[in-house]
Amino acid sequence: MHLHILGISGTFMGSLAALATEMGHRVTGADLNCYPPISDQLHALNIEVIPNYDAEQLEINPDLIVIGNVMSRGMPIIEEILNRKINFTSGPKWLADNILKDKTVIAVSGTHGKTTTSSLIAFMMKDLGIDTGYLIGGVPIGFNKSATVGTDSYFVIEADEYDTAFFDKRSKMIHYNPDVLVINNIEYDHSDIFKDVEEILWQFHQLIRVLPQKSKIIANKEDSNIANLFKMGIWSELEFFGTQQSESWSLDKVSSGYEIFRNYKKIKALNPIIFGNHNMLNALAAIAAIAALPELKIDQEDLIESVDKFPGVKRRLEYIGEFSTIKLFDDFAHHPTSINAAINSLNDIQGSNNTLAVVELASNTMKTGSLKPQLLESFQSCKHAWIIDSDDIKWDIKEGFSKIDNVSVLSDLGQLDSEIKANANPNDNVVIMTNRSSLPIKELLINCLNSI
Repeated sequence: MHLHILGISGTFMGSLAALATEMGHRVTGADLNCYPPISDQLHALNIEVIPNYDAEQLEINPDLIVIGNVMSRGMPIIEEILNRKINFTSGPKWLADNILKDKTVIAVSGTHGKTTTSSLIAFMMKDLGIDTGYLIGGVPIGFNKSATVGTDSYFVIEADEYDTAFFDKRSKMIHYNPDVLVINNIEYDHSDIFKDVEEILWQFHQLIRVLPQKSKIIANKEDSNIANLFKMGIWSELEFFGTQQSESWSLDKVSSGYEIFRNYKKIKALNPIIFGNHNMLNALAAIAAIAALPELKIDQEDLIESVDKFPGVKRRLEYIGEFSTIKLFDDFAHHPTSINAAINSLNDIQGSNNTLAVVELASNTMKTGSLKPQLLESFQSCKHAWIIDSDDIKWDIKEGFSKIDNVSVLSDLGQLDSEIKANANPNDNVVIMTNRSSLPIKELLINCLNSI
């Protein structure tokens, strides 16, 4: 079958393309912007990407068009598809119908940590001898691609609350019918889709309403929005994780690392390559998710030892290298909570506030200023942050940050070189924070740091 994917360079749709290719389908696609790591993956798979959404591309006559949520009514290609009654579907629906229906599904949801936690689960299962399928909204380090079907009967998926398509406004995750559902946290985000956190909770509730009783939910006990979600109803098995030993799964920070407990009983210390308190909770959720599948018969200590080997995910506090004794990191942080978590994690490495941040406010929530008060407070632990202004930011960020001494707003990226040279010192950390391509910033910083 020939599938043509509109919006193919998105992390989800690009991964879907990899799965369809692996299953033997011919895959083509279209997108306006295609950048690494997904562009590299599509090129390696020899998938043709048309750099526009012109209706003329329909003349390739695909058997089915998979429409991403970047597409909307009024676009000529969409109107032509509808007028000609060409077969189409959404990415989540295609995935559910063609792959997930035959798999035991582990779905990882939440505002933060989906990519790291789902990558961890996939890595751990493969490390422990299970050839699991997976679809991840990023590229785990050490994996050849962001998705694979797998030969065993398990599938790990990053369960996004973003909407499915212009013709299906339910969240993507509602299609997945998971056997194990991880809920890491719930915060307000996606201001272009949701007006408040209550609308997000409603989407989560729709997912929970269709889960079988035998499905297992692994949830963060310390998240107040998750607690409010469960007040709306829950019919499946439930286990909690957190930092309190009253939970089913808990962790305690000690001088030698993190100790993992299962129902008050210490199992083993966790000493992973990844770092940061938020990543330790991601790791705990991953351990609990795999342990929720007793048929695998995996020893709990083996699970923890597998976490210790996990090398991380590209663009999730990814270590790029050291330049003039200054360490450079690349992070996808695009929400006040994730920005603050990344800064604190880097500061903890050396026990001081020595982190410099270069930030793009590229998500819809950040561009509209929907979380402005939280954003203004998120750089408190940062030595200095530079925010790159752009034409699509819909609030006055210069005025907003004018009274915050450790934050500067730059009108263009070219100003960054002199700012870094004036402020960076030996042994500092520099982190890039954007959910756009980080390549232009990364190249500039490497040249700049090498010349210090």
